[in-house]
Amino acid sequence: MQGAKVKLTDGEMTTVRAVMRSVLIDYARQRKTITYSELAAQLPIHLHPHSFVFSRLLRDVCGAAFAAGEGQLCALVVSKQTGLPSSGYFVGTAAPGRDMSDLEAAWREDLDAVFARWAGRA
Repeated sequence: MQGAKVKLTDGEMTTVRAVMRSVLIDYARQRKTITYSELAAQLPIHLHPHSFVFSRLLRDVCGAAFAAGEGQLCALVVSKQTGLPSSGYFVGTAAPGRDMSDLEAAWREDLDAVFARWAGRA
C-alpha cells in the first residue's frame, strides 16, 4: 500500500541504511545505475520506492557518503521511465555556486565521479 504510513524502529532504519549503502556501492563498482524500485526490492523491509521513509533513508545514506568524500551515491538511483534521478536529487545536489543550468550534464558529472571513486575497489 503506497499510502500507508510506515514506522520503522531505529534498528530497522540502521539496517535499511546499511543495505542501501551496500547495494549502491556494489552498483557503483559495476559502473551501473539502479532504479528506485530495484533498490526498494533489495531492502530487508518492504518500503515503497516513492514513500517518505524510503526517500528519507536514501537521503541519509547519500548525505553521509557525500560528507565522507565518497561522492553523490544517489546519482546511481534513477527513474525507470526517464533513466534520470528524481527532482529531489537535483534539489539536493544544487550546492551554492554549482552550475545547474544543464541538469543532465550535472548528473552525468556526479555519476562519472561516483564510478571513478568506486570502480575496481573491492
